Amino acid sequence: MKRAIQAVIAVAFVVLAGLALFVVRPAPEADNRNELGRAGPGVFREEATLRNVTTRPIEYTIVPGPGRGPALKRVLAVGSLDRLATDVPVEISFDNGRRVTSFAVHPGRPYSFRFDQNGVVRLYPGSHGREDAADLAPYVPTPPETVERMIELAAIGPEDVVYDLGCGDGRMVIAAAKTRGARGVGIELDPALLEECRAAAAREGVSKLVKFVRQDATKADLTEATVVLLYLLPESLATLAPLFERDLRPGARIVSHDYRIPGWDERLCTIEEMLDVRPGGAGRIRRVLLYRMPGGS
Repeated sequence: MKRAIQAVIAVAFVVLAGLALFVVRPAPEADNRNELGRAGPGVFREEATLRNVTTRPIEYTIVPGPGRGPALKRVLAVGSLDRLATDVPVEISFDNGRRVTSFAVHPGRPYSFRFDQNGVVRLYPGSHGREDAADLAPYVPTPPETVERMIELAAIGPEDVVYDLGCGDGRMVIAAAKTRGARGVGIELDPALLEECRAAAAREGVSKLVKFVRQDATKADLTEATVVLLYLLPESLATLAPLFERDLRPGARIVSHDYRIPGWDERLCTIEEMLDVRPGGAGRIRRVLLYRMPGGS
């Protein structure tokens, strides 16, 4: 009897150990799986949108999940938008040039294929998902210390008119108005962010100095600007460069957070590096780059 009990226990142990291999073991390439955030409550089968803002077609695979049909291979042309109607998260996998990477895409959320600072394609949250306007960057706020240094490097004063293209929550033009008395214009497409901008300007007491416009930044008129502050990826800066050439006056200053304007090295005056010491900054080095339009003093 004792031996029978011991045999049963041994068999049970083997079964549990076998199950543990399936339950506990991480999925292959788990370090490549990126959770991009969950959608809030919404309509059944909302659209997730994928936009390609790189300079090459992106081949990717949609994995709907168990019991939801086969994987679908897609090719997204440069500048194109893909709309996925789904009521549950789906997996997107693609070769980013270094390895196959997968991301979870959630209903009702916009995403974009973009190059990161190393020229590697990644899938970012925050695309506006519109087909009638340029998609310059996901919304990532610039740290206050970096904003302060950008304003200092541009030597902004009360006589300046400061523009921020893709202004997010408006912190750059608001800071320039509050600390230097400059007038400012923020260009942004997201109506919710524009509400934040106007509320922040009122809270900081600079509503008379700054205004915020809902507009495609590539269609903005910059002829009034003496300073442009930017936090955009390189391909977006390249897209805007003809606008700078067309509108900016001689001597106008452009300050970019982190990224160079492609082909503008002869106009680059200064590069400064800052250590991000904020909690969560992980000791990241942030760069501030000052450009000046030719012909000014």
